[in-house]
Amino acid sequence: MSLQETEAFFARYCDSFNAGNGDAVADLWLTPSMITDSREGVARVTLWNDDASLRANMHALCDVYRNAGEHRWSFEMLDHVALGANHAFAQIGWTMHRHDGEVMQRFATGYQLMRTAAGPRALMCTAYQEDFSELKPHAAQ
Repeated sequence: MSLQETEAFFARYCDSFNAGNGDAVADLWLTPSMITDSREGVARVTLWNDDASLRANMHALCDVYRNAGEHRWSFEMLDHVALGANHAFAQIGWTMHRHDGEVMQRFATGYQLMRTAAGPRALMCTAYQEDFSELKPHAAQ
């Protein structure tokens, strides 16, 4: 999978989060798919075996970000490894901004992508830096 194709995927993924659209985010994932993280020092894996559980998670995630005061996302491609014609690994640097433009959080996440008939889709995410403890509701000024 080419760098250009991977960048286009993440531009669409970023736009979906910017719209707060959990369905659009979920549409960019395969089922089954998974995420792994190590919050509180415990390694965890969440497997989405069906579309309903994946969509519920993406809607909840959009709600968490919105309730914390997230307004806009931006991303930077930190690393791209083409894994043959139909796969890629990407490490993405994310920045979340509040309505006033203040940086809410910066973190990096790794993704395994796979090309499908509908275009690239996320198969796995390794969330190794995002800190949900920083996502407390932001008081209006």
